[in-house]
Amino acid sequence: MTIKLKSRLLLLETRRWLLGTLALTTLGGIAAVAFLFLYGQEPASAGPTIPPGFNLASWYENGHDGEYLLQIAEGELPPVGVRVSGVVTSDTDCDPDAQGLSHCHNGIDLANGSTVTVIDTHMMSRYRCLQPGEAVSVTRFNDSWVVAVTRQTGSTE
Repeated sequence: MTIKLKSRLLLLETRRWLLGTLALTTLGGIAAVAFLFLYGQEPASAGPTIPPGFNLASWYENGHDGEYLLQIAEGELPPVGVRVSGVVTSDTDCDPDAQGLSHCHNGIDLANGSTVTVIDTHMMSRYRCLQPGEAVSVTRFNDSWVVAVTRQTGSTE
């Protein structure tokens, strides 16, 4: 073989290798984007983002040991870290979403005379709802969240 022919064959082989690498890289990128789009995002109905600093792995565990992280929907509460006792007055809108999570709305009358409405995102089949007439201890966690603790342990009832 002449040197010209060898150079030409080497050039063709290099082109094939580069095109193959480019094709595989493109397919890998498309697959990665598709995976992130389909599986990488939590569905909107799965609940709000758990606030940083609160020890809760997922909404499926909310209510464990009678401790509930609740989103404030309406009402005034004492400052962050201050605990006040209260009584649950209502439990509504508890139909589960597609992921099996309920987003119950609870009214709570507080000992300081104010009333607060909260949203309890939890899995009712694992941990029960807050029940009207139930005594709770409520502590403000941050501007948007409170922690309510029941006097009895959280259970499936």
